[in-house]
Amino acid sequence: METNDWNDAERRVERAQELFEQRKWAEALEELRAATSINPYNASWFFNIGLTLDELDRYDEAIVAYQSALEIEPEDVQALHHLGLDLHQVGRFREALASFEQIERLDPSFEPCYCARIITYGELGEHERAEEMFYLARLYKEHCDECYYNMGVSLAARGLYDRAIYCFTRTLDDADDWPDVYFRIAKAFHAKGDLEQARRHYLTGLRQDPGDVESLLDLSELLIEMGRLDEAGEKIRRAIELAPEEPAAHYCHGRWLLRRGQLSEAESALQRTLQLDPTCAGAHLQLGAVYIKLGDLPVARRHLRGELLLRPENPAELRELGNLLLDVGETRAGVACFKRLVQVQPNDASAWLNLGVAHFMRARYEDGITCCRAALERDPRNVKAYYNLALAHAKVERFDEAVEHARAGVAVAPRDAALQQLEFRLRVLRLRSRVIRFVRSVFRIHP
Repeated sequence: METNDWNDAERRVERAQELFEQRKWAEALEELRAATSINPYNASWFFNIGLTLDELDRYDEAIVAYQSALEIEPEDVQALHHLGLDLHQVGRFREALASFEQIERLDPSFEPCYCARIITYGELGEHERAEEMFYLARLYKEHCDECYYNMGVSLAARGLYDRAIYCFTRTLDDADDWPDVYFRIAKAFHAKGDLEQARRHYLTGLRQDPGDVESLLDLSELLIEMGRLDEAGEKIRRAIELAPEEPAAHYCHGRWLLRRGQLSEAESALQRTLQLDPTCAGAHLQLGAVYIKLGDLPVARRHLRGELLLRPENPAELRELGNLLLDVGETRAGVACFKRLVQVQPNDASAWLNLGVAHFMRARYEDGITCCRAALERDPRNVKAYYNLALAHAKVERFDEAVEHARAGVAVAPRDAALQQLEFRLRVLRLRSRVIRFVRSVFRIHP
């Protein structure tokens, strides 16, 4: 390579650095690529290409750039670290872990390689390994905001909300201007049922980042749950102003309007949602609810079946969808919906109970009885399961078992008037059945 070419490459890198500092990422990238085309043997230039691509959210290309840097300098810890971060970003978690583990072999004191593995192990559901990385990191750095944040995410994923809130709060020790942390704390408080604390933390985060549409919508859902509908509507309208093409904003608006009984407006908002995203989870479900209220059951059925075809996984939506399907007479689809619910939540007694009811509505009593027994295995004090079991056995004229289940229910809930009345009726039916059998036997013996 001639001296002039070398100088030209150096000048381009210097120019790229100036452009990078001016946040002109595309122009900086162009200069760096030109420099590496002249001199493809400088690892730091490829590393800088990776950094620039990261700013442009072009992570797959950044991975290639860091790999190119490592081909030249295989033990560059910073390049390995950024490679691992981007592999995580694109969902290549095992490869990301391999990169971080290589750093540990090269320099065990490099604390970020432990910190990053907390969140990566969390994504893989290996939360004990995530916690192990957290404590390893503490051996090399007493406090790390990002470690506490990553550990909080892992703990929240496990439902350990108090510990998650503690970790997120520690994150704020040195960085109280991190809005996502406030949003995470808000979600943890919401999950715990502390709605007021959740609301306060959402508001704190939104004061720092008022344009966060997702958090505005999360706050609106919380406010609806708190019965503060006017405030919820204000947040939803703000989200639509900020992101008029965001399907989630119109979906939340439709649900809010439905809650307020504004059916025509709700229909329009939900139709707009489907125009923007035909696969938006929940939109067909809510439209089905709208058309049920409008009395248009054929259209309601079409939307409810459409929601089922999208294979929803959210337990609350599956439960609501299943109940609406039964309401409009779509019992076969209702059974399919509740079967999916028990797959998603196999230890949820109420899910099994709902599936049992769906089977009963199709006159499949034995299947329904099996489901009610599964509900009782998970919740031995489930009064509704005893009630339904008693009715189902009566339907198939197994009155001894029907009375037995009714009595078991009364033993669990001795003041339940409905169960007491059912037990009495079943004893009467059992007696009547025995009388009828006796009379028939007599007539058979003496024709």
